[in-house]
Parts: sequence; C-alpha cells; structure tokens
Amino acid sequence: GRAVTLEDYINLVYRMPSQFGAVKKCHVIRDVDSFKRNLNLYVLSEGSDGKLTKANIALKNNLKTWINRYKMINDTIDILDAEIVNVGIEFELVSYSSSNKFDVLEAATRILRKKLNEKVFSIGEPLYITDIYTILNRVAGVADTTNVKIVQKDSNQYSQIGFDVDFFTSPDGRYIAIPQNAIFELKFPSIDIKGTVK
Repeated sequence: GRAVTLEDYINLVYRMPSQFGAVKKCHVIRDVDSFKRNLNLYVLSEGSDGKLTKANIALKNNLKTWINRYKMINDTIDILDAEIVNVGIEFELVSYSSSNKFDVLEAATRILRKKLNEKVFSIGEPLYITDIYTILNRVAGVADTTNVKIVQKDSNQYSQIGFDVDFFTSPDGRYIAIPQNAIFELKFPSIDIKGTVK
C-alpha cells in the first residue's frame, strides 16, 4: 500500500478524499539537487470559475497529511505551486475562392475554440502547434493554414509569470516546450483565439 513510483504518488494525490479538498492537476519530479529521495510535488486546484488557480494552504496541509500515510519512509515530499502560463492563439487562413471568407473564419474560430476548450493540459506538457494546424486545415472551406502564432497573455486577468515563447519553441517550430513545474492554460478561449482569412 506504499507509494513507490512517481506514478504512484500522482495516483495517490488524485485519490485523496474530497472532504480534504481537490487537486485539479499535479506533477511529481525527483529533486536532482537533493542527495536524498526528495520529490517535488507540483499542484494546482480549480477556482469557482473553473480556471486553474494555486492551491491554498489548507489543501496543501491536508495533502501532506494524506501522502505521509502512504509514502516510502526514505522519501521526503515538497508540495509546491505549479506556475500557470496563459497563452493565446493567432492564426491566418487561406480559404477556397468558392467559399465565403467570413463564414470560413467564423467556422474555423468556433471549431478551434471548442477543441481547445476541451483540452486540459498536464503540468509539463508541451503545446503542439502542429495539432492546431491539423484542426484548422480540416475545417470546410479552408484551403491552407499559413501561420499559427502562440502568444503569452499576461495582463491583469492572467498569470503574471514571465515566459519566453520563442525560447521554448522547438527548432522546427512544431511545439512549444514548458518547464516541468508549469502548465499551459487557454484561459478565455472566446477572446484568446483570433484569426484572419485571405
């Protein structure tokens, strides 16, 4: 009944009884700077608006008590806040000449918003730009998706963490990596996804 692997710890977090609080997202990594079996457990909870938010102290304390029942004796656990990186998407399309450009743009924007609104990233999970191209290119009336740009959203309504999109973009431009203690969030799909059509 002890947690041995990193996956065991993740499952343990999600199995915590609801009366102690709920963790929406968690990720466990070994602390490479520690000489012991120290684990860093990054957590986030969900706000009343359904958006990601940092876990409060009570939840973290309850989680620590819960984990201590099942952890290996030699393991030490640090429960830490994961960072939220809010992003937006800007895209450019070319429509078929026989299609109404405005209808194509509206359909593409609606479908992309729906797909990405259903997508919940995991902590440390990259954002695959190629998936966005695939979604858009399948929309009726779209001849080609010529550009997809990921931008950080960092006004007062969003997380204030600094994140260099260009630095974390893969050399081939196929995906954007993220540190193992952070998570992508498309916070307001209705305004964070914008497109143009030619």
